[in-house]
Amino acid sequence: MDDWQRILIGDDRSWTFLLETAGRSAFMCVVLLLLFKLTGKKEVRQFSVLELIVIIGLGSAAGDPMFYRDVPLLPAVVAILVVLLLYRFLNQWTNRVPRMGDWVEGTVVKVLDKGVVDRAALDKEGLSLEEFFGDLRTHHVEHLGQVKAAHVEVDGDLSVFFQADEDVLPGLPIHVGWAQELRPVALWPDGPLSCGSCGVRRETAPIGKCANCGSDGWLPSASFKRIA
Repeated sequence: MDDWQRILIGDDRSWTFLLETAGRSAFMCVVLLLLFKLTGKKEVRQFSVLELIVIIGLGSAAGDPMFYRDVPLLPAVVAILVVLLLYRFLNQWTNRVPRMGDWVEGTVVKVLDKGVVDRAALDKEGLSLEEFFGDLRTHHVEHLGQVKAAHVEVDGDLSVFFQADEDVLPGLPIHVGWAQELRPVALWPDGPLSCGSCGVRRETAPIGKCANCGSDGWLPSASFKRIA
């Protein structure tokens, strides 16, 4: 019986502490509810960088007092209120000073323009080419010529703008396994090819490496229209 008590509630606690835990949890839940009400959140969607930092920072302050007897409630509430005030101050500051907002929250970055990938921008955003193409496939993109532009938004989501059917260009196919099919120019017959690293197109077989990114892996360009 003593072992079960130690496992379930600890050595130095009685069963009545479960009632105290319930009360502590309810109290901290109310505090967190007020926190969300004061920050203007009506529902939990994608958090901004600043909001995510606040939520992570409040994890221990809100959670520990719920079930640790030696953690008092009022200091936890003070910690939460201080973080909340700092959040409101920084939020107003970033709204009034655009450069500060850009530094804290980040900016929207164009990573693809008219079927050509900006590898430097993609690397800066910490996205691999495979991840980027996977995100495009979730938007029903089959080759890069179907895309007018793609942007990495502040929250990390990818926004895609498509070419009209009549404006679709020949582009690099991005089907699963595309990377394993890349070949040097000499192994492809004459015809439109796309660079497997950046998507640059050539109407006739180029000589050697891609002039844009230096890659020597190519695929025949696809030109079919997008099917949503």
